[in-house]
This record gives sequence, structure tokens and C-alpha cells, in this order.
Amino acid sequence: MRNTKWAVGAVAATAAVTAWVLSGCVATPAGVTDTAEPAASATALDPALRAELETALDEGFAASGIPGVIVGMWIPGEDEWISARGTADVETGEPMGRDNQQKIGSITKTIVGTVMLQVIGEPDFDVSLDDTLDRWYPDFPEASNITVRMLLNQSSGIGESGRAQVDRICSAPQAIPTSDELIAVGAATPRADFAPGEGFEYANTNYFLLGGILEQVTGVDLETLIRDRITEPFGMDRSRFAPDGQVAAPLAHGYSLFCPELGEPVDTVGWSNGESWAGGAMVSTLDDLHAWGEALGEGAGVTPELQAVRYADLAPVPGNPGAGYGLGAGVEYDVDTGCVTSVSHAGAEPGYGTSVAYYPQTGAVFAMLGNGDGGTGEAVLEVTKALAPLLGPVLKGSPPEPCAAPWG
Repeated sequence: MRNTKWAVGAVAATAAVTAWVLSGCVATPAGVTDTAEPAASATALDPALRAELETALDEGFAASGIPGVIVGMWIPGEDEWISARGTADVETGEPMGRDNQQKIGSITKTIVGTVMLQVIGEPDFDVSLDDTLDRWYPDFPEASNITVRMLLNQSSGIGESGRAQVDRICSAPQAIPTSDELIAVGAATPRADFAPGEGFEYANTNYFLLGGILEQVTGVDLETLIRDRITEPFGMDRSRFAPDGQVAAPLAHGYSLFCPELGEPVDTVGWSNGESWAGGAMVSTLDDLHAWGEALGEGAGVTPELQAVRYADLAPVPGNPGAGYGLGAGVEYDVDTGCVTSVSHAGAEPGYGTSVAYYPQTGAVFAMLGNGDGGTGEAVLEVTKALAPLLGPVLKGSPPEPCAAPWG
């Protein structure tokens, strides 16, 4: 069965990822390039845990059915773990590697959300969380009742186009719609059954609108904003905002089951990211996601006040107590102490699935990239589900005392 909301599928992943994006520390198997030297003072990883995690990774990868996956985990003061399975190119048999660039889908939302929070916190720009959408898009449905805050935490009630979006991609994989065309599709999509600000509905259109607002407020195109404010400052030299969908070698080919009329599976490496734009057009690598996970967790140029709001202003995700969608990221917190235990996001593009998470109590980062979608966008999450029971406590840690605020 194919998910009719593939964009939601892997990123409802805010739900799944906050619970499942948990990894561990294992040895690098044969065929995986791991050139980084651990710090001299790093603590060696427990051999018994390594063995258990290798087994879990084998099981999760087998359950996923995707061609390849690579995972990485970094805990301050300990050896890093980089481990991979499968191939980046099924034609050549090239193994998955940490330098391979691929599409990362909705992890882009953490980046666009961060740029918006940066701009809001700077006196040179006239925009706030409580500004309403009609300032920029007066004809959009409910524009006078939808705020920037609601766009960021997916509580606006704007509907997700789901199957219609997949059908557009399958009919024209290289097409690159304009942002106005994407926003028009969102405006014509039926709303969720709640008033603005009173529920949660994951929809790419929220971030299409944020991207348009950023370009109008700053007078700078979104690609330049992301390069100047995110990828260059945080050393993400293999990451790019790429509506054209082009990835640079070394790369991972993507294999999709979303469009059976094109063949099963179809290689999507040459497809555009046009339908995802500000909601999912980034490309990146494992090490760049590590850099981004650290930056995201530490604020990434957002003022401390707005960083606190990012974590605290949650739209609850149904069925996930202790988790919600914050201002551009999934947030999980300890219900007993109120302390944030993870900040995360997943992403899906046809042929690809990704996850990244930061753990405030330990300073750890986890990242995962896979090059298959399984027809739902969620196949790669089988890997994190297999690893989660072993590494949840290791990555999350235990808050020593109640936090003064839910973002502590």
C-alpha cells in the first residue's frame, strides 16, 4: 500500500523521529570508508554494545528493503560511530559512504525555520511571529487568521496536498514549479477541520509561504539566504538548497516505488526537488548533517529568547504524548521534568529518506541517510526502530532535575 501523503509519511516523522531517531556506537564494517580519526581523549565504545548494534542495524536494514543506508552518531567525549549497509548505486555496486551527497527532503524545514527565526530576531527586518499572513498573501484562505508562528509549527490548518503532489511529481519528474505556483496549489487544497492555531496538520505549503515571506522581507532569494546564513557559517560545504534536485559526486542514487507507471523501482537521482522547494529541497551528506544537528541544537544564530520559543511553542502531534512540532522541528520532552530530550526532523523525497536529531541532555547528534522510499517514504525508519531500544537511554540521557522551563 502506498502512502497518499508521502511528504507527511517520512516527516510525520516528527512523530516517528522523536521516538525513533536513536542510534549508537558501532564499528565500521568492511567496505565503508571512515577516514576521520577519533579525538585522542575520546572514550572507547563498549564492545558488547557495538556487537548488539551491528546486529540491530543488520535487522533494521533487512526489514527496510532499501538499497543502502548510512548512519552516524556523535556523543561528546566518545568515539564517533559511522556504519553503513548496502549500495549507493545498484548498477555499479558502489557502497554507501559518508561523503555521498543525496536529497534530504523535509530536514530543509529545520533550515528554513531557523532562517526565519534569525530574521525575526534581527532589528533590520520588520517581521514577527504574530504577524498574519495577509501582510504578504492577502488572498490566501484564512490569511488574516494565520500567523507566522502557525506556519512554523504546522498549526495553521492548511491542508496537505498528498496524493496530488505525488501525481504531479510522477507526471513531470524534472519540473520546477515557481513558488507562487506551489502556494496556489496549497490555497486550493481543502483545509484541515480545525481553526488556525487549534490543531496540527503537517503541510509543505506552510513552508512555501515562509519561504515567500522571507524573500519579500529580506529582498534576497531563499537559496542565497540559506547559503549565507546556514551552509557557509556552519561548514556545510557539501550541502545546497537545490530545487533543481542535482546532487554532486560522490552521490547516492535514489530508488523509488512511488510511481509504478515509470518502473519499479525507478532511479530518481536526476529528478528535481521542485515540488518541495522551501519544504524539502536541500541536498546534504552524513557529516554535514552532523554539523547541522549540532548547530540546530545550539541555536544556529537564533537569539536565546527565540530558541526557547522554538522548543516551547509546540503543536501537539496526535498519539505522541511528550512530543510536538515546534518552530521548525520535532521536539520530544521528558514528561516528568519538562526537559527537552530531543530535537529532530526526518525527510523524504522520492527515492530517499533521512533523519537528524540533537539530544540536549547529552549533546549527542544522530543522522541517517537512506536511498530508498519503499513506496511510502517511511522504509528507512525500520533502521531507527531497530536501533532505538539499545540507544534511546544513551542518547537522551536523564535530566538531573526538573527544568525551569520546558526548553531547559
